Amino acid sequence: MSLTLYIVRHGERMDHVEPSFVYTSPTPFDPPLTPRGKRQAKQTETGIGIAEGISASEPNSKIKFRIDSSLAEWHTSAYFPQAVPNSIISKRFEEIHEKSGKEDNSNYPFEVDFSYTPVLNELPKYPEGIHEVLKRCQSALAGISSPFIQQIKQSRSSEDSEKLDTDVVLIMVTHGWCFNVIQEACSKSAGWKEAGFCAVSRAKWIPKEDSEGVEGGGIPDITVSDVNDTDDSEKTEIERKNEEAINSLNAVNPDGKWIIDVSANTDHIKGI
Repeated sequence: MSLTLYIVRHGERMDHVEPSFVYTSPTPFDPPLTPRGKRQAKQTETGIGIAEGISASEPNSKIKFRIDSSLAEWHTSAYFPQAVPNSIISKRFEEIHEKSGKEDNSNYPFEVDFSYTPVLNELPKYPEGIHEVLKRCQSALAGISSPFIQQIKQSRSSEDSEKLDTDVVLIMVTHGWCFNVIQEACSKSAGWKEAGFCAVSRAKWIPKEDSEGVEGGGIPDITVSDVNDTDDSEKTEIERKNEEAINSLNAVNPDGKWIIDVSANTDHIKGI
């Protein structure tokens, strides 16, 4: 049994191309994708776009769709002049309930998992500090992936050949900040880089017993200071706090490690 994680940033949003959106929309905190963003999403595939893309290529397949507020945008005053209401979550669930409950939902491209218990079922406290968002997004990675990692552990002791041959693909669609935090929590490095719209990173889960067979024990535990040559005396207070926060993200799971093999790739949407 294997586990592959895809970390995906959303497509182009209306507020990124139409500055007046935040002043004229009744819900400035919930901008829709632009037509271009929808094309990017379907090509990448993000959120509903993922389901539509899979449905188009494999008509008889459906994927499980879950909503988790732990993957929300950084709830900072730099992005939002006031707290985003939690009603945005219930509204999304209502829309999904309405659509999936219709008699003609046979063409609905995904199966909504209403039994799922999210890592965070409400938006983070406002305003959210940098340490808080870093820890939240790292908790999202740990909490969402944990059940699948446990399945791998159980499958190793199982004689069920069907379980052993199962390949699990987990796709987290999120925002730029959380995208980077989850990616760096997987790699335990600080090589942050700009993640464009619909950027995709891929990580593979390596169980402990497998990583121990790799020379050097798999990937090393890299901290920010290992990859940053700036002298401590030259760092600003904010830089030091950011470094401490990132180093506090303990991504080393006793059951194994994540290894990133694709980082913030956008080749798939060139020309869109």
